[in-house]
Amino acid sequence: MTPFIECYALGKTYQSKAGPVEALRGIDLTAAEGEFVCLLGLSGCGKSTLLQIIAGLEAPTTGTVRVGGAHLDGPSDKTSVVFQDHGLFPWMTVQHNVEFNMKARHVAPAERAQRAAAMLETMRLSGFAARYPHELSGGMRQRVGIARALTTNPRALLMDEPFGALDAQTRSRLQEELLAIWQRQQTTVLFVTHAIEEAVVLADRVAVFSPQPGRITATVGVPLPRPRDPESPAFVALVKELRRIVEGAGPGAAQS
Repeated sequence: MTPFIECYALGKTYQSKAGPVEALRGIDLTAAEGEFVCLLGLSGCGKSTLLQIIAGLEAPTTGTVRVGGAHLDGPSDKTSVVFQDHGLFPWMTVQHNVEFNMKARHVAPAERAQRAAAMLETMRLSGFAARYPHELSGGMRQRVGIARALTTNPRALLMDEPFGALDAQTRSRLQEELLAIWQRQQTTVLFVTHAIEEAVVLADRVAVFSPQPGRITATVGVPLPRPRDPESPAFVALVKELRRIVEGAGPGAAQS
């Protein structure tokens, strides 16, 4: 498959008062058009930093990033980002939050409203367009964040632990909704998580990170048919394999 996202020999070093801090080293990563790739590792291993670089929100210190065949030198109109804290503007209604990315790209007001309403219906939020973020549950706020990201029809969706703060039931439901949207639209997805089971539920491939500095120590395919049964022997075996890899990648135990 032709890569849509490409990272080669990527490195990131920050300058601090105590000296340079190497966050990423020698990252080689690709994601094909329509592929779902999870970036898995312990907290602080550079997964989110890599996502910020691919989003064009940070520049790498070394290496190359290409999105859709083009060298990346800033935010790309081919990608959208969903953050862990949903990133909604508290002073805007749900409708206006969902329209925001389109407004920034100068989409006409009537088209913005139409596309936002359609996406809110897709995310089962049609009755909440006039509400404000503080009036919604955590799961609903995250659905608004996903709706906003999808309104620009991105070719790649970059998701930074979007379900990490949710309870288990809400998290499972949103995983199912995300997979349904991904299967319909065949958007490329890069999904950051520290939860091994979540990676196995979602991904076509899992890239495992080691910390200090962040490196990809293994890339593991997930050949299980969807929907995936977390209690099946094959699922449990893959979780155990990934846990062994994560625990071998750095100090401490893997989180699940």
